[in-house]
Amino acid sequence: MVTRSRFLVGAILVAFLSGCSSTGYDKAAGTSASLQKAAQDIDTGAARIDAVLAALTDLVNNPAADLKPQFKTFVSAMEQIESLPAIVRDRAAEAQQRGAEYSRKWDEELAKMQNEEIRARSAQRRNAVNIRFEQARASYEQARAAFGPFLSDLRDIRTALSADLTLDGLAAIRQVVAKASKDAEPLRTALAKLSEDFRDLGASLSTATSRPAATSAANK
Repeated sequence: MVTRSRFLVGAILVAFLSGCSSTGYDKAAGTSASLQKAAQDIDTGAARIDAVLAALTDLVNNPAADLKPQFKTFVSAMEQIESLPAIVRDRAAEAQQRGAEYSRKWDEELAKMQNEEIRARSAQRRNAVNIRFEQARASYEQARAAFGPFLSDLRDIRTALSADLTLDGLAAIRQVVAKASKDAEPLRTALAKLSEDFRDLGASLSTATSRPAATSAANK
């Protein structure tokens, strides 16, 4: 568990810090911008959850004379949702080695400092930032876990309707649709928390004195 936690923290760090070769406040500003962008992407993901549920609810509760267009709208929205966990997974895997390198270089910079008080304060600051990244990691774990049952239900619904796209088929999956809507609530909550963690951490590293407001998706 410890190794896994370190990997995920390193993955999150590098996802936002890679590519920033500058130092000092320039590095902080670049990291801040990346975190803010990540928060926006999470908000977009939350909006996609609303979109897929809206499409599914419309199909089940307001079936048209021809069910195919509504089903295709649901499938299209479903595809947008399915891509989100894969993107996060791929970025984390790519960042594993780079995260370890970033942490090592940070320690090297601390070792160069001659003034003990400055070095201690810098180390405290690094530790504080690491703690906040760890908090974001915990939020990420909650979101990852919440994705499981939600996506599983949606995939089963898609499979069932692909075989039986009829009024009786819709009636047969109505209870599963209700469960998917219920499973979406903890996922929305976890994504909102993750977005908030990234946005607040990004603001804490920014040279700007005003903090950007969260988007409406993050506040739902």
